Amino acid sequence: MDLWQRAKGFAEEAAKRSQEISKEAAKRSQELTKGAARFSQEFVSETAKKSKEIASEAAKKADLLRSEALRAAEQIKTLAVDIPIPMPPTLGQGSNAAVVPEPRADLERFGITEELREFVKGITISTFRDFPMQDEPETSDVPTVSNVRQDLNEWQARHATLVLSTVKEISNFRYELCPRYMKERKFWRIYFILVDSHVALYEKQYMEELKEKEEQKQIDSVKENPTALPTTAPEAKETILPKSSTSLTAEDLDAFLLGDLGSDDEGLDDGKDDLDDDFDKIGSTSILFLLDAYAAMLRGRAILSSPFPFLSSLFFSASASSASYSFCKRKPPYHPSLKPPVAKKIPFTCSAHGRTWEDPYRWMSDTGDPDLVDYLGRENAYADSFMTDTFDLRRRLVSEMKSRMPDKVSTPPEHWGPWSYYQYIPEGREYPVLCRRLRHPDGYAKALLDYMRGCHREEILLDWNEIAEQFGMLERYAGYVHIGTCRISLDHKFLAYTLDISGNESFTLQVKDLHSGHVMPNSKVEGVVSLAWAGDSSCLLYTVCDATQRPYRQCSIGVLHGAGFRFGRSSAIYRKRYELLCGYYKHKRWQVYVIDTENMKDGLWLVRERAAGVQYFLEHHYGFFYILTNAPLESTSSAAEGYYLARCIAEKSLTAEWQVIVPPGQDISFQDMDIFHGHLVLSIQQKGLPLFCSIDIPMSVNSEQPMELENLNPWFFPVPSCLCSIVAGSNHDFMSSIFRVVTSSPVMPDIIVDYDIGKREFTILHQEEVVGLTEKGESDSYGVAFPFNFTITNSKKDESLEDGQQQSWTDLSKAFSCERIEVVSHDGFMVPLTIVCSQKAKHTNQSPGLLHGYGAYGEVLDKSWCSDHISLLSRGWVLAYADVRGGGGEGSLHQSGTRACKMNSIYDFTACGMYLVNEGFVHKNKLAAIGCSAGGLLVAAAINIYQSLFSAVILKVPFLDICNTMLNPCLPLTILDYDEFGDPRNQADFEIIHHYSPYDNITQGCYPSVLVTASFHDSRVGVWEAAKWVAQVREKTCPTCSQSVILKTNMSGGHFGEGGRYIHCEDVAFEYAFLIKAMGMLDDEKQSHVL
Repeated sequence: MDLWQRAKGFAEEAAKRSQEISKEAAKRSQELTKGAARFSQEFVSETAKKSKEIASEAAKKADLLRSEALRAAEQIKTLAVDIPIPMPPTLGQGSNAAVVPEPRADLERFGITEELREFVKGITISTFRDFPMQDEPETSDVPTVSNVRQDLNEWQARHATLVLSTVKEISNFRYELCPRYMKERKFWRIYFILVDSHVALYEKQYMEELKEKEEQKQIDSVKENPTALPTTAPEAKETILPKSSTSLTAEDLDAFLLGDLGSDDEGLDDGKDDLDDDFDKIGSTSILFLLDAYAAMLRGRAILSSPFPFLSSLFFSASASSASYSFCKRKPPYHPSLKPPVAKKIPFTCSAHGRTWEDPYRWMSDTGDPDLVDYLGRENAYADSFMTDTFDLRRRLVSEMKSRMPDKVSTPPEHWGPWSYYQYIPEGREYPVLCRRLRHPDGYAKALLDYMRGCHREEILLDWNEIAEQFGMLERYAGYVHIGTCRISLDHKFLAYTLDISGNESFTLQVKDLHSGHVMPNSKVEGVVSLAWAGDSSCLLYTVCDATQRPYRQCSIGVLHGAGFRFGRSSAIYRKRYELLCGYYKHKRWQVYVIDTENMKDGLWLVRERAAGVQYFLEHHYGFFYILTNAPLESTSSAAEGYYLARCIAEKSLTAEWQVIVPPGQDISFQDMDIFHGHLVLSIQQKGLPLFCSIDIPMSVNSEQPMELENLNPWFFPVPSCLCSIVAGSNHDFMSSIFRVVTSSPVMPDIIVDYDIGKREFTILHQEEVVGLTEKGESDSYGVAFPFNFTITNSKKDESLEDGQQQSWTDLSKAFSCERIEVVSHDGFMVPLTIVCSQKAKHTNQSPGLLHGYGAYGEVLDKSWCSDHISLLSRGWVLAYADVRGGGGEGSLHQSGTRACKMNSIYDFTACGMYLVNEGFVHKNKLAAIGCSAGGLLVAAAINIYQSLFSAVILKVPFLDICNTMLNPCLPLTILDYDEFGDPRNQADFEIIHHYSPYDNITQGCYPSVLVTASFHDSRVGVWEAAKWVAQVREKTCPTCSQSVILKTNMSGGHFGEGGRYIHCEDVAFEYAFLIKAMGMLDDEKQSHVL
């Protein structure tokens, strides 16, 4: 009982004490709550005060934005009013539907000109259907309003609206094509590519006006409200309000800054009601930045210039480049441990025609800057490091290439006067030796017998190897030697040649006495360009260049030593039988002077006055000049589209009276000519193929009317069906009826053929030997069999040839396919494309491919035989050659790819690349491209437009910084290039050049792997062009992909490299190994070698 009482008392005491403690705790808690409430009220008051200030400022800005938006909306409403939806007349509204005509000035402002309308008439619906453009997935559902896609910019949208309502052809095309054949987005992309050269200037002017108005508005805004912070153009884009809001209140501030963080997000919720997990929509870094910025503003610190900096910090990374390339689209090859060099940047602002742009790598154009040499050295080291894992492959490639070379190479002798001249490369040597022997008057049998007896010993006239050793050329990169021109005097006593030992194509004239074998001590002249001997061999005439390496003066040594005549900016001199023709070019005008080489005291006399765009080339023949020219015919005032054949009497007073013999033809275009005692040989293009034909002279052409070539009884030289290249030999002997040529194709080693024009017969003298091609058809280490014989048969045109005349030579057509097709370009032009591949790799859709391009100066793309190509072909590669506009060929192929039409070349090239992929010749991720010099401009411009088309690119001594180069007339070739690319001193030409300039149009994105080669002493294309381009690509493009862009500079060579027989194998092996690595095929190569 006592125990129970005690327990009860203890419990009552405990309850009492508990009540007292609870009361005390409640009292203390109440006091703490009141204190916290006071503190919270003070904090909230301060916070509300600051928030109201921010909201007030935001409201002011929002009102400004709203007024601007309303003004813009009113403008859009004005532009869009009364624009009907165009329909074809047969399907759409009635013909009486009212259309409000647009003011002429407004139409022109948006590029709707008569020139555009005429251009559009030449476009067909197939132009759109067959346009070489890969479909791209839509990134968003972009609406179409008034028949115009809203992903166009403001000017394009307005232009599209106007063109639909005023140019019925485009309206009909769009109705027929969209959406059945293509999406709206693709239609307008194709359209604006097609009309780019016609509307680009109008768009540029409009956008500049828009920019000026925006800048003026900002200035006016600052004047009206000095306390407001100015907003830059990029920031203005970021401050556009989401959704359809037109104002911003204090209550909406948090929603505006943080977004709509409702409870219906897709992230996981922790189940609590006080705070939702919607913050998973925002990165933690951005939240921290937001809180820091918010706190700083509460403390009164202005840390950002924009009134709403949070939007950009929330949704854009601090580094634009890292945000752009968070996911690399390519899988670049292995990267070396060495990081790519970073070129220094020096601010430099360029300006032309009211446009300014930055060129921070301008300093590289000073080749005397030691920093440039250092940078190029670091790039070479990086390139070597990048290619370290290809060492074994390069060694195998070099071994393959050398194994195909015979120990000794020689040419058949060419008979000229009492001598037979020939060249050969001694066993194990790099360069050729020029030799001669006395001809035997009793025929070949007696000559062979005398040769075996040692009679008529060989005379060495010029040994390139001795010169190379003298200047240290055979030590890799230790020197440079280039023999430019060799001319033997007509009496066979002297040899004149030019020598370049620096690589900058500054040639020194040397004259060798062939009797004594010594170089004449007083014959050395610097800066010589071209040579010609006088008729009696007593005088040598030559031209020299000025400080910019443009020929400008003719001089002579010998009887008239020291005498000279001054010329214009460009001059060329060459011997033509009994007359010396001196042609020079200045201000787009070609002019030719002649001099009687047997009576030089009479000096030069002009053949014809200059005319803009007109060229002409002369050959003298017994009182007549035969002329190839594009001079205007009587029925026209402008230059002819193609060259034609004419002649005139070779007298001063009669040279202006030309008689047209053969006019320009649609099927045949004249390329060149050579003249002999009894015949004229014409180099022509017929249906895209090179040919030669001969005409007997003198001609008995008395009619005033021109004649067709067929009516002159021409003999077309028989050629093999797989022919791609035919080049004339030296053919020195004017009295001979034998004309020598070299024929070739990608699957046929070079063949030297003598055509006897008098008998109309031909003889195969020699074919380049390729070790491994045997009569048994042996195969190489990759299992590709090489058949031996190929038979040439009579041409259908050559009815006078004796029946049964057949001769055979080596051909690889059974192992490798060589076909010529035509590809549709963007404007319907058919681009010739030659495709070479193994029969096994044809149309497999898995092969790697290499597309070659050039497209400039009217030069035909080289498609001759090269034994090095077997190393790619035998590995399953496809080689393709695109004869794009701007290059040589029929009719106006050259002119349609120059100046304002240069974009044609680029679109032709990309069309060929897409064709190779779409037709299954090449795998879509294994297409490579290669361009040299001006061809580098073509390829680099193509990858700026279509980054994903090529996986690897080789740019050899490329012309990349065309805009800056063409603006500097002090550089060599700049003024001469005005006719090819345009004169940027004219604004229209400048805008076009700047539009496609590879250096000025590098864009963000994933570029392919690129090998760029350059030469430090290159006088044609400055070494800085390649260096600047590589530095710009590294700065602007994907930092991962750009590590596969490497620069390899020859610090001692010139534009054409070193050119030794074996040395070049190392350069080619480096290029091929780069391609194999860039395609991700290096492991396969290693595996196949092990097996």
